[in-house]
Amino acid sequence: MNALSPDLGLEAVPRPLRSFRLGVLTLAHFLNDGAVNFLPGILPAVLVRLALPDADAGVIMSALLIGQALQPVMGWLADRYGRRWFFLPGLCLSTAGAALVGVADSFALLIVVLLAVGVGNSAFHPPGLAAARDLAHERHASRVMSIFLVGGEIGRGLWPFLASLIVVRFGFHGLLIFLIPTVLVAPWLFRAVPESGLVRTERAGRPWPSRVRPLLPLLGYAGLRSLLVYASVTLIPLLWYRAGGSLVVGATLISVQLLVGVIGNLGGGWLADHLGRRPVLAVMSLLSPLFLLAYLLVPLPWGYLLLGGLGITLFATLPVTIPISQDLCPDEPAFASGVALGLGNALGALGLLLLGALIPVIGIERTIWCAAGIGLLALPVALWGLPTEHPAHLTGGSR
Repeated sequence: MNALSPDLGLEAVPRPLRSFRLGVLTLAHFLNDGAVNFLPGILPAVLVRLALPDADAGVIMSALLIGQALQPVMGWLADRYGRRWFFLPGLCLSTAGAALVGVADSFALLIVVLLAVGVGNSAFHPPGLAAARDLAHERHASRVMSIFLVGGEIGRGLWPFLASLIVVRFGFHGLLIFLIPTVLVAPWLFRAVPESGLVRTERAGRPWPSRVRPLLPLLGYAGLRSLLVYASVTLIPLLWYRAGGSLVVGATLISVQLLVGVIGNLGGGWLADHLGRRPVLAVMSLLSPLFLLAYLLVPLPWGYLLLGGLGITLFATLPVTIPISQDLCPDEPAFASGVALGLGNALGALGLLLLGALIPVIGIERTIWCAAGIGLLALPVALWGLPTEHPAHLTGGSR
């Protein structure tokens, strides 16, 4: 049994059972990422309800993002003490926190709830990504990762709209309905996630610097890609609104990018398995900034097509970079996933804060141009900075 196999070994698990496990994991990802990302859909109503100034919107969103930095720690713990004890509680904490947003009647309580959502999100992702990887043969790792990631992207795109409908129809207390799906799916998750996906080895006790060092180029690449995601979903609707557009149409700009991006999640993994990882990463790293800049130059409805292309090219790299991180740290796949996803997202959020400081100086549109220019730096990293071959290609055999 290798370090990435489930408890019984991959070959010992029937294919229908692997498909069942992947389906349940993908559903859980839908619920978790929806809970973590629904807030922008109701944020204006939250500010009105709590009588908060618009400036506090950044503080509220930061409370969600800051927890991303905990993902490597959560992954490290999950690799040692069992994935179930982080994956399932993480999902429960994320969705419970999302539901409790509806009863948070003060700014301080809202921040506490959102911090809890961030912690739950960090506990969910590293073991979830590692468990999804366990379900694939090496040559299909990116494809299986794509399917798992699609669940999260659909949740991220749909839940803001669903949350707004619930608040309009039932009020903020109606958000408690978000608890129901998790309660229903939780028992199935115990069957889908092995007690422990890791076989301990001598290398598991390596010092932290030696574990993190191989991941640094990948961390830089993931941070640059996350910056483009955060900058586009934040600045594009803001630019639209400041130009006199409606909030509803501005929200559709986000939805198109995120939902059409599902094609990238599926297609990126498939292309990487057939064409190789490096070509996919390089081409998508070039196209994403170009789509972002092209959107600024054309009117709607053509802009929707360009945002769809932006979403596809942004999210096509995620099912490729996560398996790379797990290949670099095969003894600690959850830890590696936490670095690639969690710290990468945290770097992207930090970059967004720095970009935000440019808006009063150069304006929103020029800030978007700056984001695209920074995003282009991912191209040389993809071409020369990442070990993108599968382990079997590197060693001449299978693992």
